Amino acid sequence: MTSLEQRIQRIEDELAIGQLRARYCHLLDDRNWPAFIDLFTEDGVFQGLDAVRGHAALMDFFSRRVPELTEDFWHFCTNGTVEIEGDAAKGRITLEYLSVTDGVSYVSAGHYDDVMVRRDGRWRFQSRVITFYYLAPLSQGWAGRPFPGR
Repeated sequence: MTSLEQRIQRIEDELAIGQLRARYCHLLDDRNWPAFIDLFTEDGVFQGLDAVRGHAALMDFFSRRVPELTEDFWHFCTNGTVEIEGDAAKGRITLEYLSVTDGVSYVSAGHYDDVMVRRDGRWRFQSRVITFYYLAPLSQGWAGRPFPGR
């Protein structure tokens, strides 16, 4: 049986990791690059449209390359899971991503696979890997046609 202190620590860790994941979406959507990059460890990795490692590469990718790909975007994450072992954690969270590129609205979904570590008393991403299930113009829907009844 785990002690009360261990159970409370687990709850605090889960809440802190939930806040880390939420801040990721908010800071990315707000394009607050310094605060966003600080969510990653110094050698942190993001893998998705490209694979980048470290704060300098993350800053270049997100502040320069991402805005070149899309005019605007919004991230919504739900259904997060996490397994915590001491100062390390891993988990998956579902992603809905809405964006505008060349005046066309897009809808997409996927998930992030996360590895997180506690450094200096704070949880950060050591790696975040995104997998997209689809990306489609909103007018067409993800199955290539509008929703039924439209």
